[in-house]
Amino acid sequence: MKIYLHKELWNVFILVLLSVAFCVCITVVGVICDERQVYLREDLSRFCRTLPLGESWISLSPVKCFAACISRFPETCRSMVYNQVTHTCTPGGTAFGTLQNVQTSIPKTNLNEKLFYAEFANPACNTSNGFALYDVCGTTACLYLSTSKVKYEIAVASCAEMNSNLIIANTLARLSLFFHVSLSYMNKDTLCWLSDNVMEGYFVWGNGETISDEIKDYIWHNGQPDNYNNDENCVATRHEVDPKPYGLNDVSCHIQLHFICES
Repeated sequence: MKIYLHKELWNVFILVLLSVAFCVCITVVGVICDERQVYLREDLSRFCRTLPLGESWISLSPVKCFAACISRFPETCRSMVYNQVTHTCTPGGTAFGTLQNVQTSIPKTNLNEKLFYAEFANPACNTSNGFALYDVCGTTACLYLSTSKVKYEIAVASCAEMNSNLIIANTLARLSLFFHVSLSYMNKDTLCWLSDNVMEGYFVWGNGETISDEIKDYIWHNGQPDNYNNDENCVATRHEVDPKPYGLNDVSCHIQLHFICES
């Protein structure tokens, strides 16, 4: 089904119903960028989650639910949870894969509640040098997964040589992408571009951002960061110790680990 939403009028035009995987293509004019296409996809696996943006309301269909979500939350609506029995519509932010530390995410265990999330057109990705597209719940990135272990500085330099950067997991969606790619495709302890090399305890992403309020309560594994032996200024997943999407650990920048580059 296609819907065209205009920032001023919010006119909704239902054009074509697609019977496979229930997709909605939406062109949003003047909201985040000039014009873009978004596909609304149902999470059939019940793997994806979202955080509610506000109170629920009644909508007669998932399409009308998402249209109302976009209208009420034009800057932040990226998903919604729809109850097929009660027709309850709950607006959500950007969807993400299951993260054990995030207890307030929806949907819960009610099988009548279905998550639908926005899926944007794939980013450009040059696959000639080992990069490939990876997607988790609508967040897609062009990534290179290392096959060998190196120190943090070498990982940063290696990514730069490939016109990319060490992966930054600065939102719940990107944290989820990092966790599940490193767990499902690598199953290795994996570095990301986060460190407190400048000031102990003050972690900064490679793009200069600090840890945001969105993820500060979820990013760390229990008891982390602990700066063990006063020598842990870099950050990685520790799947070889605890192969679950719980949180990150601070690690020594001098140990050799796998890494992920993003172009």
